[in-house]
Amino acid sequence: MLNIIKTLILKLGYSLSGIRDTWKTEKSFRQWFILIIVSDLAAIIYAPSIIWLAIIVAFGLLLLASELINTAIEAIVNKVQPEFDPLAKKAKDAGSAMTLVTFFALVLLWIGMLNA
Repeated sequence: MLNIIKTLILKLGYSLSGIRDTWKTEKSFRQWFILIIVSDLAAIIYAPSIIWLAIIVAFGLLLLASELINTAIEAIVNKVQPEFDPLAKKAKDAGSAMTLVTFFALVLLWIGMLNA
């Protein structure tokens, strides 16, 4: 049991390091974070039920997760392929598109909730 706790603490450290580094280096992550805070605060006010609030908050977290994945894709592509390459561009654009699609999902949830 002690080994499991040590492993979880170690993994938590890696995760927090990833969030901290992304926060420091990625303006887009900070911008999405602010948008999610605003979204969550608004959901606290306007959500007609706890279920709607939970879904809005969960999709906000998914949006931040997608931006973290996008940042990871960009970092590894830049490391492996520093000069322009069409496949590198495709990978980076797909990562960016993932974040945009996740944002659209959050917007659709808001539309659904406000029309519920």
